[in-house]
Amino acid sequence: MKTFKIIVYSALLIFHLSAIILISVGKNDLNFLLDLFKRMDLMMYGAYFGFLLFLIVLVFEWKHQKHLEKVEKNHSKEINELKAKLYDQKETTSSSIPPKNNPPAKDLPSSTKSDGDDNQLKS
Repeated sequence: MKTFKIIVYSALLIFHLSAIILISVGKNDLNFLLDLFKRMDLMMYGAYFGFLLFLIVLVFEWKHQKHLEKVEKNHSKEINELKAKLYDQKETTSSSIPPKNNPPAKDLPSSTKSDGDDNQLKS
């Protein structure tokens, strides 16, 4: 993971932990909650900071998804090229080597006929 991404995730973690602690401490104290209303500008800055961290995480994930799609596309292209090379290689080897499993023909007529017999067959 990149250093900047680690920093952003750490800041997001600290933000959420501080929000949880803030809510846990002040949930039963009315004076504490009223004091938060006096510091509403500070709360707004905190909310904007959390929203900014959230957007940064979304951008990271979007870029990572695009990178994965690009890698998948390149791998698919490479696989197709290798399949084509393998197919071409099989085609060239199969055309240059005669089939080995053909048994010799036993019942063929012998080629001892005279040339005259061949000429009669052609006419």
